[in-house]
This record gives sequence, C-alpha cells and structure tokens, in this order.
Amino acid sequence: MYSFDECVLIWLNSFDGFYSNKQHELLSLYGSPSDLFENLKDSKDVACKVISSELFEKLVASCDSQKIFDVAQRLFEKDIVALTIFSDKYPQKLKEIDVAPTVLYCKGDIDLLDKTSISIVGSRKCTPYGKKVARYYAKELVENGFVVISGLALGIDETAHRAAIEFDGKTIAVLGAGFNHIYPSSNKSLAEKISRDGLLVTEFAPDISPQPYHFPMRNRIITGLCDALLIAEAGKKSGTQTTLEHALNQGKRIYIVPNDIFSFNSSGSNEMLKTLQGALTTTPKDILEDFGISQNVVDVNKNIQLNIDEAVVVKFLKNQTAHFNTLLENTGFSVGELQYILSALEIKGIVIRQGGNFYKLTMEV
Repeated sequence: MYSFDECVLIWLNSFDGFYSNKQHELLSLYGSPSDLFENLKDSKDVACKVISSELFEKLVASCDSQKIFDVAQRLFEKDIVALTIFSDKYPQKLKEIDVAPTVLYCKGDIDLLDKTSISIVGSRKCTPYGKKVARYYAKELVENGFVVISGLALGIDETAHRAAIEFDGKTIAVLGAGFNHIYPSSNKSLAEKISRDGLLVTEFAPDISPQPYHFPMRNRIITGLCDALLIAEAGKKSGTQTTLEHALNQGKRIYIVPNDIFSFNSSGSNEMLKTLQGALTTTPKDILEDFGISQNVVDVNKNIQLNIDEAVVVKFLKNQTAHFNTLLENTGFSVGELQYILSALEIKGIVIRQGGNFYKLTMEV
C-alpha cells in the first residue's frame, strides 16, 4: 500500500486545478508531505504564498488522516496504481523533466515505463499519408522491441496505438484527463484495450474532466517518458509544436518525417525540419541504427524506390510465398488497395504472381 507521505500527495492531487507545479511549490515550504499535513491548519500565511485562500480552505476542510487514506483506498478499489515521486516504480526519466508529476495514475503494465520507447505524435486531422507513416513506423519499431507512446487523440496518436497493438507490440497512452473521463469518447474501447494489453497513464485524478490546457500539460509527459520522439505529420499551426519543444528541452532524440509541401495539414513537419538538422527520417531503419539495433527492415529508399504501402507488402513476403488472402489479412489493406499495390510491384519486377493467386518476391530488396 502507500506510505502516509504518498497518501498526502494523492490527496493533494485530487483537488481539481491544483496541479503539480503548485504542489511542488507548496511542498517546498514544508519539510515533507507529512509536515504539510501536520502544520497546514496553522500556517495560512505560509501556504497562501502559493495557493489561493479558497483552495487553502478546501484543503483544511478535508485535512483529516482518515479522509486522506480514503482517497488512496478508492484508487485501490478501482485497480488504479498511483505512482508518486516517492515510489520505487516511479520512472526515472520522468523525474528528470521540468515539473515532474507528483502522482502518475496507471492502469495496466507499469513495467512498460522502464522499456525502450518512442513517442509517435502528429496531427489530429491527419492525411492518409500521415496515417500510413504512423502505422509503418509503429509496426517496424514494435517488432524491434520499442514501446510506442502517444496521447490517445484522434489521427496520428490513435493510428500509432492501434498499429502497435495490431502487430503484437506494447503501447502507452498518456491521457489529458482522469480515467473516468476518457477523451475523446470515441476512443474508449481503444483505451480499454490498452489498459489490458499495455498501459494508460495520467497525472489527473480519476474524476478530473478534460480541459483544453490539460493537453499541452500532458505533452511534457509524452516526451518525458520516451527515449525518442517521432513526428509523423504536423500541420502548419500544430499543437505538435509544444510536444517538440518539450522534447528539445528534455534532450530527447527527435525524428521528423518529411511531408507533402502542398498540404496544410502536413506541411508543418517540413518547417520543423528546416530548423532541426539531423532530425529527418525516411525509414524506421534510421531510428534503429541510431539505437544500435541491426534488424531486417525494408528500406523504402535503398536500391529500388518503394512507397510505404509497397514496403509493407515486400516486408511480409520476405522469405515466404503468400496467398492473396493471407496478404489481405496481414497487411490491413482493402482488396482494391492490395490489388493495386501488387500490380505496381509486378510492373517493377519485384513480385511475381504464381498459380493459385500466390505471390513471392523475385529479388532481394
């Protein structure tokens, strides 16, 4: 269970609008959370240097040891693990960021917090190209041992989470609200899936509802937990810019995929590339090599030019012959899309169709 100091932190964090930055400031005025609990009622002048009189009165009204223990007990009853900054399992990477969350609420496999990970982020209103990029990179990276982290938002985030799950990898979703308010609501089933097979985390207590300013706050955790950041697609006026700024401040490795110069929803990535030398990536192999991982990954720019869809099919056909229906089941393309891709690969002389609607590679790519 939790120590009393941890229970005090969980109690403090349960107050809506009382965020980690102010909690750190308040705690700095006392020796420990226990000291805060013991002295709060008699130190209004001290506490109100940091918090409002209204919040002070709310804290004092519930500053009772049993009430404090009850807050932590309710988490236990809902199968929520609260990692405080005093917990042994609290991720070291997160301790090193500006304004580390005092409490990190978790549902799922907390051991994933210590694994090699990459955050894949980008536009909510992403293009089909952006989705292909996110899916392609997520697939290759989870197959090579990375945990994929993102923010459960529509667009790139959702695509990265789903691809990680589809290809038997692990994923962490960082939320911008408490567990009782999954946002967007259309991703509730995805969140449930991640809580069973991966990990949901948030710095917001379960009953805290989403607010617009929660999501920039969440972004520092998305980057804080990862070893590298991949921007799959970002618009010209993208919230991804704040995520990039957090990653830069935290000294993370940064990778950006070049995007369509004519698309408003994706051209922001190209602007980022202009200012970040060495961030450009066109294949997951770039990332794997930086991490010293040598694996078979289809390089879409080596020898023969393959687009992202073609690379997925070629990767699956390596060292095997596959029926059209098998390709259909394992690549995620529609019948029409797969027929078009296979035709293009046949024209390039990379794939040959055999009897019975089987396909195989004609060369090493």
